[in-house]
This record gives sequence, structure tokens and C-alpha cells, in this order.
Amino acid sequence: MLEACLADFNEATEAGDTARISALVKIVAELALIERGAIRPGSRRAQQALRVGRLSLARRLITRHLAKPALSPGMVAEMLGVSVRYLHVLFEATGASFSQTVTAQRLSESRRLLREKPPRPIADIALACGFGSLATFYRIFSASEGLTPGEYRAAGH
Repeated sequence: MLEACLADFNEATEAGDTARISALVKIVAELALIERGAIRPGSRRAQQALRVGRLSLARRLITRHLAKPALSPGMVAEMLGVSVRYLHVLFEATGASFSQTVTAQRLSESRRLLREKPPRPIADIALACGFGSLATFYRIFSASEGLTPGEYRAAGH
């Protein structure tokens, strides 16, 4: 968890997101204090820090396993050692469900791959991003972007 929060901290630093930086500094410090025994794991303060840490780690696990069409809440919850319900509660606080988070990451990665040179076949991109089928990829991508993947690529986005 600490490693995931530190990675989030590095990303926030690179993006210049000062609000997120200070929040993550606090969480990293509290996770370190929990580890050292200075904060009781059952305390409210510790529980909040652990929630943020688990959410950060869940996002990292999604990114790491994005190419797997079988990526599911059950898979990530098992890797985190929490219940599926608790995993959904973690994502509720963000305003985006687990499924919405996975879809957003898959779309972001597919947009990045569509801009790469030399161009890869669209079917390869769909599979690399974890879409179970080409039809699903086209449907979700077109709904999000208002363009098919081929049109998106041709427009030079």
C-alpha cells in the first residue's frame, strides 16, 4: 500500500497537483506510523489511511492487469485481501465505480495506443486493452469519443 501511495505521490508531483500532493504526504506518513505502531490500526485515523492506501493499490492492480478481459472486482478484491463489497465501497468514495474506473483506464490506454506510430491493428489494440471483443471495443470507444477507433486515429487525436 505504501508503495502504491508513493507512486501516486510521484505522479501528483509530476502533474503539479499540490492538493493531491499534500493529501498523499499525510497518508504516506500515517501508513508509515501504522507500520511503526505509533497509530493503532483500529483507530479512525488509521482506517482512513488504510482505505486510501487500499484504493491506491486497487488502482495500481487494475493498471497492471488491464489487458486481462477477466479483470473483475473479485480478482482485485482477492489480491487486496478484502471483500468484493469493501472494494466497491472504496470506489464509491471516488464517484466512479470499479467498472467505470476499469473502462476509463482501458479507454485511456486505447487512445494512447491509437496515437502510436507505426499504427497497430485496431483489433490488437482492443485485445491489449482488455476488451473481450472487437465489437465491445468499438461500441464503448464510439460512445466515449463520438468517433470509431479508426476515425479517431485518422483525426490525429
